[in-house]
Amino acid sequence: MQSITHCPACQTQFVVTEEQLNQHNGTVRCGHCLHVFNATEHLVGADSVIENNSAITESAVIEAVAEEAIAADITPIAEFANEAQLIETKYNDDENLADTAKSPPKISAALLWLLVALLVLTAAAQSLYFLRHQIAIYYPNAKPLLVQACKFIGCRVDLPQKIELIVIDDSDIQEDADHIGLMRVSSTIINQASFNQAYPNLELTLTDVEDKPKLRRIFKPIAYLPASSNIDIGLAPGEEVKVKLAITTQGVTVAGYRVFVSY
Repeated sequence: MQSITHCPACQTQFVVTEEQLNQHNGTVRCGHCLHVFNATEHLVGADSVIENNSAITESAVIEAVAEEAIAADITPIAEFANEAQLIETKYNDDENLADTAKSPPKISAALLWLLVALLVLTAAAQSLYFLRHQIAIYYPNAKPLLVQACKFIGCRVDLPQKIELIVIDDSDIQEDADHIGLMRVSSTIINQASFNQAYPNLELTLTDVEDKPKLRRIFKPIAYLPASSNIDIGLAPGEEVKVKLAITTQGVTVAGYRVFVSY
C-alpha cells in the first residue's frame, strides 16, 4: 500500500510504502533539502497529489530512507581516526608520567665521585681532629703540622697525659733548720712512657700521727720546675726530674706526708 507525504521544510511531496514507514517508525529524510521528518505525521491525499505533482517518485523516498539509515548506523571514518589519535596520545602521556615517577633522577658519574671524595675528606678531617693527641704521640714528626692546622681552627695539640706511666721515686721530707714550721720535700719524677708527656701536678699532703690529712697543697709544674725549663716540651721518655717542695705547717703538728701526681 502506498501513501503520499510532504516535507514540512520545502513542501516537496513523496510516495512512501507501508514497509518504508515501518522500517524507521516513519522517519525519513527529504531527498530535496535533506530535512529529516516523520512521514506519517505529514501524509496527504494520494489522488490529488499524483495528478498535480509529477515530481513525486518512489525512488526519492527510498533514497532518502536509505541515506537516513546509513547516516544513523555509520560513524565517519575521520572521527574514528581523531579518537584513536587522542587515545594514543593520552596513553603515551600517561606512560611517560609513569616512567618519570618510577625512574629516580640520574646523577652524573663526576658528581657522584665528587660527593664520595668530599665524604672521605670530611671523615679524614674529623679523625685528625679527634685523634690529634694520639697522632702526635705515635707520629712525632706530624706534630708540627697538627699544631699549624690547629692555629686555623682554634684547637690545641696537647702532650700525652698517661698518669699511670708517671712515677714518684726517692721522696723525703725535712724541717727547715732555719725556719720553724717550714717543711721541705724532695722527690724525683720519672716518665716511664716511650713518648714525651706533660709535666704533672704534684699534690703534697701532711698528715698527723693517725695518718689523717691535716694540710694539703697542689703544685703546678711552673711552681716546682726551674725557671729555665721548657714546659711545652714535657718529660722526655725515661727522663727523671728532681723536685723540691716547701710547705708551712701553720702551727699544726704533723707526723707524715704523702705525694701524688695528677693532671
